[in-house]
Amino acid sequence: MVKKTLIIFTALFVTLCFNVSGFTEELTPQLAKAKVIAATKLIGAEGEAAFAKIKDPEGEFRFADGQGYIWIQDLNAVVLMHPIKPSLDGKDMSGFADKNGTLLFLNFSDICEEKGAGWVPYVWPKPGQDGTSPKISYVKLVKHGGKNYVAGAGMYDVTPADIKKQFPGDAIYEE
Repeated sequence: MVKKTLIIFTALFVTLCFNVSGFTEELTPQLAKAKVIAATKLIGAEGEAAFAKIKDPEGEFRFADGQGYIWIQDLNAVVLMHPIKPSLDGKDMSGFADKNGTLLFLNFSDICEEKGAGWVPYVWPKPGQDGTSPKISYVKLVKHGGKNYVAGAGMYDVTPADIKKQFPGDAIYEE
């Protein structure tokens, strides 16, 4: 009886270990939006002191097995913190356009100034692939200490039509 119980327990333990280690959080529009909202609450409370927490590769703002992350810019399209491309930190991206001519960083600022938050479609290099892929980001305006910040997170292969179905009340930037 003890041997049988031990075998069953071992089998259950091994199964549980495989299920837990195989679990990864899927990057969805709902998750990206929730993480941006959480990041804006943190920035609203702590200001730029929150950037280190948001940038932490082991923290809650690196999600979906590292595919999701939060970046921060100001309303002038200057990147204040980008955890994946730190070379963008401090850069004025107002003139940066994707291959389709979309001034994405300005569009992030524009939708936040006009609506407070919303979705912006564009194209961006997909990690591990050549060229660019469709991407959409959720961005939200937050204020702290007299400064305005835009926090955002995005995902690939989600269309504005997908967003309209999931979030019919959300603003979507259209050129």
